[in-house]
Amino acid sequence: MKSLRVSIVVFASALVFFCSQARAEKVFRLKIDGIIDNSVADFVIQGIEKAESRGAQAVVITLDTPGGMLDSTKSIVQKFLSAKVPVVVFVSPKGASATSAGMMITIGAHLAVMSPGTNIGAAHPVMMPFMVQYQPIPEDDVMMKKATKDTAGWVRSVAQERGRNADWVEKAVKESESITAQEALKLKVIDGIADDFDDLLKWMDGKSVQLSKAQTVMIKSKDAEVEELTMNLGQTLQHLINNPNVILVLLLLGGLGIALEFKAPGMIFPGVIGAALVLIALIAPTLDVNYIGLVLIILGIGCLIAEIFITSYGFLSIAGLAFLTYGSLMLFETERSWNVRVSWSILIPIIVFVATVLLVVGERILRAHRTQVKTGGEEMIGMEGEASTDLNPRGKVFVHGEWWNAESVNGEIKKGEQVVVVGMEKFTLRVKKK
Repeated sequence: MKSLRVSIVVFASALVFFCSQARAEKVFRLKIDGIIDNSVADFVIQGIEKAESRGAQAVVITLDTPGGMLDSTKSIVQKFLSAKVPVVVFVSPKGASATSAGMMITIGAHLAVMSPGTNIGAAHPVMMPFMVQYQPIPEDDVMMKKATKDTAGWVRSVAQERGRNADWVEKAVKESESITAQEALKLKVIDGIADDFDDLLKWMDGKSVQLSKAQTVMIKSKDAEVEELTMNLGQTLQHLINNPNVILVLLLLGGLGIALEFKAPGMIFPGVIGAALVLIALIAPTLDVNYIGLVLIILGIGCLIAEIFITSYGFLSIAGLAFLTYGSLMLFETERSWNVRVSWSILIPIIVFVATVLLVVGERILRAHRTQVKTGGEEMIGMEGEASTDLNPRGKVFVHGEWWNAESVNGEIKKGEQVVVVGMEKFTLRVKKK
């Protein structure tokens, strides 16, 4: 009986030992690819908290980002500074970058590592873009200058806390300095270089990390089990919507749908879908918006709609497209959005598409006007059609295979009712109920 008890105790002790070993030697891996926004911040914070609760050896964040929201970036870095588990940021794969907000996140980690062929820096805010270049904020822009100084001071304090090159980090914010992985290591901006994730695990094995003044831990990662964490569905959808290119496409397609509804009343589908896309683009994202850019986009849509009612020979359409383009480019240029930009590879095709559709619809309207001139008011009299909108007394009707402006001569006519043309004044039909 005594030997049985001894065996049970030995077995239980061994089980606890091996379980604790298995529990300890685990590394959590998170991938960040794209804009730094609220969904990314939530994902990172939840990942670190999970690693803390599971007693992981470390959290490795594989990073490739052009920049993002300053508030979200600060939330991530603040979590790094208070983390109870080592946080490692790995700028990878080759060709990746830790630009702007990505640089701030990298220097905030306990250990910062980069792959060969990557770069870090360029954290200066940018002003609204023109053509293919983005110009730095003018020195007389007081608000942006203030934001730059404030951010530079914050980033410098984080770098000092982590024992990194605070002078270079401040320079990256104020002067958009950018360097390679080898240069970053030489300047003591990062701690090491690793070819890939497996190489990283070997590199950080045995590294000592100070979590607080009273706690220093040694990472055991060489043979650790790697657990990949991914965004949940809500975070994934939010991150997708927060992409500036996605927002741009939604806005322009939505504006196009609304414009088409005005050009061809009664179709319903373009207007409803267009309005829905615009609402999604304006309400769903959490990125900061430059309201001047938003106003320009609204003006652009307004010009496209006004083209229907005013004979401008295409000038309003051209102005509308110009407003849409320029407004879209500066839509995310705010003092709290760092390097959040619309891609020209997305902007140009969508603008070309919108312009092409408008030209096709415009050509149909022009053909309708030519038909009106050729046909003449006398020949239109007696033709039958259908009310595309309510006429009270003015509205739209579909006659002779085209949409026309119309005016009722005998009271209100409901949408869908049959009408007969009784006269024509300029390009407006005078109709009555059939």
